[in-house]
Amino acid sequence: MQYMDVFLQKFGITRYDVHKRTGISQQTLSSANKKDPETYSGKILTALSQATGISPGDVLDALIRIKNKDEVFIVRNWEELKIALKARKPEFHVIGEFTEIMKEVKSGQLSDTARMGTELGTGGGVGLIESLYYFVHRQLSGGNKEEEKIKDQVSKLYHIILLDEHTVALRLRSLSY
Repeated sequence: MQYMDVFLQKFGITRYDVHKRTGISQQTLSSANKKDPETYSGKILTALSQATGISPGDVLDALIRIKNKDEVFIVRNWEELKIALKARKPEFHVIGEFTEIMKEVKSGQLSDTARMGTELGTGGGVGLIESLYYFVHRQLSGGNKEEEKIKDQVSKLYHIILLDEHTVALRLRSLSY
């Protein structure tokens, strides 16, 4: 779980912002983000403290609370969605009006059973046809091409689960097998 990203999101900043404000390397932050917060070094806690304006002890306490409550990354816009996709977050939630976009993506997804059936029935050729279809669709649609690419990526990588009218959970497909 990537507790640091969830913690920083509460302050409206990213690991890149911490890097810019404190000078700590992005690689150090990235590798720490994959670890248990209780193993974070003093250097990392100090950098997070400087970036957020709270004491290193309070930073650690907040990270442990996030870990114990099993909080997930929240996506409200395209930028946060790009962050979640780039980090290949195992699970995150989409809330607010942005859920309508995820519902649209979900409506175009095949179930795992249907996907497996078409893959077997075509000898794996449906993946090529699907990629070609999406490429042509992106080229001909008048919409934002970057947003369409992101939607395709979400569709391929994540199961989309409707939790309620205003919340959608996305879980990596690879973790479901």
